[in-house]
Amino acid sequence: MPAIQMKVVDSQDGSPVAGANVLFLGTAHEGTWTGHGGRSTNLFAAETTTDDAGEFHIPKQDFSAQPFFLNTIYDNPRLVVLKPGYVLLTLINTLRIIPSLDEVTMWQYNDQTVKMTRATDNNIPDTVYYAALYAGQTMSHQNACGWKKAPRFFVAVDRLAAEWTQKRMTVADPAVRNKSASSPLQPILMNEQFFVDNGCGSPKAFFAPYLR
Repeated sequence: MPAIQMKVVDSQDGSPVAGANVLFLGTAHEGTWTGHGGRSTNLFAAETTTDDAGEFHIPKQDFSAQPFFLNTIYDNPRLVVLKPGYVLLTLINTLRIIPSLDEVTMWQYNDQTVKMTRATDNNIPDTVYYAALYAGQTMSHQNACGWKKAPRFFVAVDRLAAEWTQKRMTVADPAVRNKSASSPLQPILMNEQFFVDNGCGSPKAFFAPYLR
């Protein structure tokens, strides 16, 4: 995946959205005779944050072209932008439902300016849910240590989940109040020995600098 650059602005007034966490992902899965049950893998994962002008840059991402030899089925690359106070922004290539290798090595939104919508309490649980889902895609059958590629994103989702847990009981709408939000970071921290045994090192030690 060649280097990409983009700009993020507020949909309401066009002002730059600074300090947003950006996660860029490429994934694939193994083809099977039944079409189900194949292994998944992360082709690449990279994170960054938007600067004061709302801009961000992600360098070239190298990856294995055939992680499952001839049975590799590619997923469209996706980019996720997370910023407290905004609805989660998710961009996915739309050239084809099942992309070719060439289509996995291009980003159709490159050099574009995209808009983020301001959030309400109603949006927060879904924002945390989908941000956690994408964070989890940094890990795979082939790489249990993928969380090392996006520590700031994991911590940002963790904090937003904790804030919602404290806030949701004060929300008037019962349908919204009953929506919980789970952190993708806490299961990693609670399974320290599993990741140590898999050669990842200590998650608690790794995330300590980011949690200060």
